Amino acid sequence: MVNYTFILHIKEIEDEFRYTITLDKSQEDNPALFFTLSEREKLRTWFQEQSLCKINGDHLDKIIKTWIQEIKEGFRYSSITLDLPLMIESDISHIKESGNQEIPHPIYPDLSGIEPISGMLPPLNFN
Repeated sequence: MVNYTFILHIKEIEDEFRYTITLDKSQEDNPALFFTLSEREKLRTWFQEQSLCKINGDHLDKIIKTWIQEIKEGFRYSSITLDLPLMIESDISHIKESGNQEIPHPIYPDLSGIEPISGMLPPLNFN
């Protein structure tokens, strides 16, 4: 049994995110057998939770193809740098919040205590 680690770098983020798997001899010879649908989703979920970035199907395919190729070539550490959107950015278009539609009650100002002190015209004295 051998450990293989994939390191995901995201543009404009300094952190790196590592995911390690253990393969037996038959899986080392054909690593594509390891990446079943459930393993792919597990990998996607783990990277999304750690990085807080959205990983779509194309990004996941690119990660797995890179990893499979490098496992076949004998590398135990593989890495890729992707430009991934934050989860919050990718989900903002799906927000269906209508907000508070109630019109607020008007607040009328009290102008009774306002008097001009000085201005453009001199104070008028009518005595």
